[in-house]
Amino acid sequence: MILFCSKDNSGEQGSVMVVALVILVLLTIIGISATTTTNIETQIAGNEKVQKIAFYTADSGVPTSAKLISAIIDSQTQPTLADVEYAEVGGVTDPLLRQIMGYDPYDGGDPRDDVTFTFGSNTTASADIERTGTEILAGGGVEFGSGAEGVGGGAAGGGVAIFYDIDSLGEGPSNSQSNIVAGYRKVVGVAGGL
Repeated sequence: MILFCSKDNSGEQGSVMVVALVILVLLTIIGISATTTTNIETQIAGNEKVQKIAFYTADSGVPTSAKLISAIIDSQTQPTLADVEYAEVGGVTDPLLRQIMGYDPYDGGDPRDDVTFTFGSNTTASADIERTGTEILAGGGVEFGSGAEGVGGGAAGGGVAIFYDIDSLGEGPSNSQSNIVAGYRKVVGVAGGL
């Protein structure tokens, strides 16, 4: 950079250099600020991704638990499934089966109390299932005795609804967690039970 100064402005010699340095300092500060903002935004996006993984894992635990409840009621057994781990409760054989069928009282409130589903290498959903009640549905075969009216299959027990609360805790990468609580109604004798 070549600077020209006239001899008449002897008091202003070097002022252009000072202005240039001030502009360079301002541009450096703006560049550092932009870099910092970009790094923070990248971290926010990463945290949001991890949180969404945990949320969707917890969300997957609800319908998976509902299908497990339906399978247990329909087969009267606690199935052995890949990527499903049942909690052990004081040496009781099939504790989840006994709780879902209503033989044993509700065992607590920790989502890790009943069953854990593994959905991937870093994601699991643990579910606490509580049987909250039963109801005979109007129009069901149980109500009319013949099985031809409305929902149900008569002698197969159709028209009875069993209600459950499902507390699903999804765990994702970086120790992220999300919790979803839902209700499920199993209608005995109807496929899927919804």
